[in-house]
Amino acid sequence: MLQIINIMKREILISSCIVLCPFILLAAPVKPEEVVTPPVPEIWVKAGVGERIKAQRAAEMDGDRLLVERIYGLKVDADTTVNDLALKEDSVKGAVSASLVGAFTEGEAEFLPDGRVQIVRAVKVKEICDTLNRVIKGKRLESGAFEKTSENVEAKHETKEKVIEVMGNAAIPGSEGHAKVRAKRAAEIDTYRRLAGRMMGVKITSKSTVRDFCLQDDSIVAALAQTLKAATPTAIKYKTDGSCDVTMQVKVAEIIRTTRRFVNDKSDNLDITDEIETKTFSETGTGVIQTQEKGTATNVKGNAAPFSETEILIKEVVKSSPVIE
Repeated sequence: MLQIINIMKREILISSCIVLCPFILLAAPVKPEEVVTPPVPEIWVKAGVGERIKAQRAAEMDGDRLLVERIYGLKVDADTTVNDLALKEDSVKGAVSASLVGAFTEGEAEFLPDGRVQIVRAVKVKEICDTLNRVIKGKRLESGAFEKTSENVEAKHETKEKVIEVMGNAAIPGSEGHAKVRAKRAAEIDTYRRLAGRMMGVKITSKSTVRDFCLQDDSIVAALAQTLKAATPTAIKYKTDGSCDVTMQVKVAEIIRTTRRFVNDKSDNLDITDEIETKTFSETGTGVIQTQEKGTATNVKGNAAPFSETEILIKEVVKSSPVIE
């Protein structure tokens, strides 16, 4: 009897192979094809293929750094951003990094005659929501935390067709484009500093400004760093003298909401009226060409501490003389 069973098993196995093998055999090998490489400016031809690939990767990394900053600024409900959750739970930071797995490049890399390369990097909002929701749900099952936020993140699935887009930059070291990228970065820092100064004068209560609360609690500074980093660029101008102007704006309502979450006495808060809701601060910072250094200007790890730089700027402004409104 046992022998008969073994024979039947062999026959079934052989039959399965007969059925499956045709599908395997039908999978034709992938044949290589010759593709004409799009023409690039002379400076990139001289730099060589290796340098182009390296610069393109650096631009992708720069784009991913910007994506991280944008993701931290996403709202999961009316009063909570992803950064607020990250300040409370380290697993959320891991989820933000994991969201970048779904990031993709839109179109082709643009190689410019001055030695710069520009790449549009994007990530679907649905990918971010799914990743965050899994992490927050897991935390909720373990300890009951973030229940309300988890449900709100789930509701964000209606934005599944939306994407976040940023422009990553890199350049050939020592080129004119490299100097421009560095000048642009310096201009961004100058703009953040100017915006931070404006933020300090915003009234949260009839007697207190943002600066007053920042002096009392470093956690407010950390939260405001996210708001500052989420400032929207509205203009970038490279000047013939080698300098660069960058203009950014930040919503006053976001400054108030961010600070208000840390204020215990809410009886005297400034109401966020329609007028405040639409009001923005706009500042223009200027950067100049920096001295040449080895490596590309945009080879920055964006996942580690995306707001540490702006946090330092805010602390410097807070410790300086009071801001004149």
